[in-house]
Amino acid sequence: MADLKPHPGLTLTELAKRLGLKALGSEPALDGEPALGGEPALGGEPALGGEPALESEPALKGEPALGGDLALEGEPALGSDLWLSGLTEDSRLVTPGDLFAAIEGLGVNGRDYIEKALKAGAKAVILTEPDIPCGPRIVAPQKEGFRAIVNQAAQEIYQPLAQNLELIGLTGTNGKSTISYLLEAILKAHNLKTGVMGTIEYRWPGAVREAPNTTPEGPLLWRTLAEMAKDNCQTVIMEVSSHALELGRVKGLTFAYGLFTNLTQDHLDFHGDLASYFKAKKKLFFEFLKDDKAVRAVIGVNDPKGQELLKELGDRALGYGFTSSAKVRGTNIQKSLTGLKLTIETPWGSWDQESPLIGDYNAENLLGAAALAGLKGVPVSAIKEALSKAIGAPGRLEKVPSPKGTLVLVDYAHSPGALKTVLMALKELKPVRLMALFGCGGDRDRLKRPLMGKAVKDYAQIGILTSDNPRTEDPLAIIQETEGGLVGWPRLKAKDLKTASYGYAVEPDRKTAINLAINSLNTGDILLIAGKGHEDYQIIGREKFPFDDRKVALAALKALGGF
Repeated sequence: MADLKPHPGLTLTELAKRLGLKALGSEPALDGEPALGGEPALGGEPALGGEPALESEPALKGEPALGGDLALEGEPALGSDLWLSGLTEDSRLVTPGDLFAAIEGLGVNGRDYIEKALKAGAKAVILTEPDIPCGPRIVAPQKEGFRAIVNQAAQEIYQPLAQNLELIGLTGTNGKSTISYLLEAILKAHNLKTGVMGTIEYRWPGAVREAPNTTPEGPLLWRTLAEMAKDNCQTVIMEVSSHALELGRVKGLTFAYGLFTNLTQDHLDFHGDLASYFKAKKKLFFEFLKDDKAVRAVIGVNDPKGQELLKELGDRALGYGFTSSAKVRGTNIQKSLTGLKLTIETPWGSWDQESPLIGDYNAENLLGAAALAGLKGVPVSAIKEALSKAIGAPGRLEKVPSPKGTLVLVDYAHSPGALKTVLMALKELKPVRLMALFGCGGDRDRLKRPLMGKAVKDYAQIGILTSDNPRTEDPLAIIQETEGGLVGWPRLKAKDLKTASYGYAVEPDRKTAINLAINSLNTGDILLIAGKGHEDYQIIGREKFPFDDRKVALAALKALGGF
């Protein structure tokens, strides 16, 4: 993590006051270490951050009050020397001067890492009741709502640093990552220093960070924004997930522009139903979008929910897509194995656009990026030049080098809608056979599993059902549920895949399945390896194991030869 000093900063006491809580700090730190909070007072008197004065009485003769209460006549309170330089909930990311948030998560309890955080230089801790002796700290009364308190604390600490950033929020089920890469390329062509936070990674000029979530929790979100601002970024493109909107992770942010792509079934294990999922997505536009009556929303109108949202937003939004109602419209679309050609019609002018991306849904992504860039005032020349070269996001219909006559693609499609969309686009390219290798993740929405199978049955000729990220579920049980969508299709043996006209095979081991698919390719076939895209790991149980579909496929292709 970058050193963000100097910055306005907060004292522990002032932060506690803003959170409606109180700063404490009388007990020694863990392992008998002296409590943090200042040098020991002379004459054996307790250091600042020591025992609170009785009944919170102010100290005599203008000395600072003990116990975190404000001293009389504007004198500093306890902890005024405890300037907080940052906040983190991950003890591995602590830098000296941080406040450590001891959050109890799934399978991990932050209280178990307080000692480690203090030894790494954390100056204080924020935790819930029951209180424990760990030096200077802020104690919240209960676990419920604690993440919201921590997010507010992060906002209080970092917002002064990040307040001048222009934020662009992208939401929807599919297309966010690709549009973020396309828009980043456009803004770079327009000489704007840009940061991106999304599913694949968090990055800005000179820095790339792993993305633990599409939209991170408040401490990492606000700290990352502060680092981007420190490195002179002007604009940040942020993929905003429905989880983040529902859980309040983006509370305190105001987006200058927002874009909605589409809505298909996903994350129903969290939201319960599509209506709740859509309601969460809409929060970006009705709760977090700058409200100055200007047009600040860009909505994909090829999707019925996009049309609904466009009507709700009225004059504050413009639509993009292929329909006559779209203000940014694509016409004369030509699709091939090498890319796209289309005419883009906008309020700022029309032009013929070429792109190396494949499929009409990527034509839609091009329109979304062009619409938002044009709304922001980027010249058409910069938009056209950038889109002609941009290759999109890693793991999004990413080509794996293969012998002439075959096409192997890796894609992140892991929902029924996304898988259907990708397969439809590839089917239009008229392959001899369209083969789809796919699976479903464990500990996620079980209702979509047979729908994934049905999408393959409806739009591909050959399916190879395998394991995705099984997590704590039995891979064979996941496969069995997915097979519910393949009823009526013949189940093939591995040896028959190369000659079969239609049907599916099952191979639970993903590496074996990829090798099987590669070895079953014939001239004119297209193979889609779906589900994991850019991921370079597979989650089995609670562990991540190195695994990259692209590398496994390339190794299998090289073993075949013919390049």
